[in-house]
Amino acid sequence: MNKRNSLHICRSGMLIFIAVILFLASASITEAAGVRVFPIGYNDELTDIKGEMHRKVLYVPIREVSEKLHLRMSGTSEKFVLQGSKHSVTIIPGKQQAVSGSKTMSIQTYVSSGRTMIPASLLKSTFNFGIAYDASVPVARITSGKQKLDLQGFVEQNRTALRSDQGKTEGKPQQQKPTSKKPIYLTFDDGPTPHTDELLNILDQYKARGTFFMLGPNITAHPGAVKRLVQSGSAAGLHGISHEKSKFYASPESALEEMKQDNEALHKAAGIQTTLIRTPYGSKPYFTQEYRDKVLPAGFHLWDWNVDSEDWKYKEDHEKVIRSVLEQIEKVEKQGTVPIVLMHDQAATLKVLPEVLKTLRDEGFSFEVLKEGTVPVNFWHDKR
Repeated sequence: MNKRNSLHICRSGMLIFIAVILFLASASITEAAGVRVFPIGYNDELTDIKGEMHRKVLYVPIREVSEKLHLRMSGTSEKFVLQGSKHSVTIIPGKQQAVSGSKTMSIQTYVSSGRTMIPASLLKSTFNFGIAYDASVPVARITSGKQKLDLQGFVEQNRTALRSDQGKTEGKPQQQKPTSKKPIYLTFDDGPTPHTDELLNILDQYKARGTFFMLGPNITAHPGAVKRLVQSGSAAGLHGISHEKSKFYASPESALEEMKQDNEALHKAAGIQTTLIRTPYGSKPYFTQEYRDKVLPAGFHLWDWNVDSEDWKYKEDHEKVIRSVLEQIEKVEKQGTVPIVLMHDQAATLKVLPEVLKTLRDEGFSFEVLKEGTVPVNFWHDKR
């Protein structure tokens, strides 16, 4: 695996977050009738985190809240662990259970707007955080014992911001600049992974699609994610088998064989094959004329990118990634070129993707997928 393919993210040294997104068997709930959305406070701070009241139960987004509360998060797609300094809880989405010490509890988890939601009461029972909710505002507050204000004082201190937020939450129409649709291609390498379902949730939220250049072993490990992305309108591409220079680029024959094996894995998982390929580390400098003359005549089309998100490099600095992506896209667009954005199927990308999608959508971009009949864009300008 290259440095872009890490499946771990560490933020402020406090959070280790691994593929914890729930099975789609959990109910996917968005802001709709019966679900009230409101801001979350932590001690005396009003945060940007949004909670939900669903069936009279208060829910919070686990990934965002764990960071704010300095809880460590780790696990797999089958179960994940939330750990504090003294206590921990294991959440098992498939069984809708939470286990803390010798105690097993029945809970409900669900996915809303790309976020995994858990009952706020779990934070209270496991870690002794205080939980308060004021329905008249509305606002919920989590406290650690270090707060100086009571709930009423907290509301008064943040009343102006809460009123502003309430107007947004209640869905008041907002003016948007009329823009014509401009195509953009979002591409995701190295998947599928345990993060793919949440990545697809985020794309769905913004009515976006992407092209996924996937590795054969990962396709075999996550066939359900492959089927879902294809059915949702995203496109499947090939990224090889080994993702190791010494193996993939051992010879032109080895490169071709890896793409063929990758295509076989795709067909087995989703019943389709593709001609779209992206070579490990990009095509330059390794995928020379000799390699292209061997692989491309077999029916494959080579794709690179013209916008590198560097989400593989700056896994902790999400603002840097967002700023860099948007600046590069603006530059490419001014050159009269359609942006092709390199991102990765990983935890860090989940942090930046919503803001990137929202900004691009508001600027009038239309999220398209690469197609086999499109003239390929690559570093060698090889249009085969």
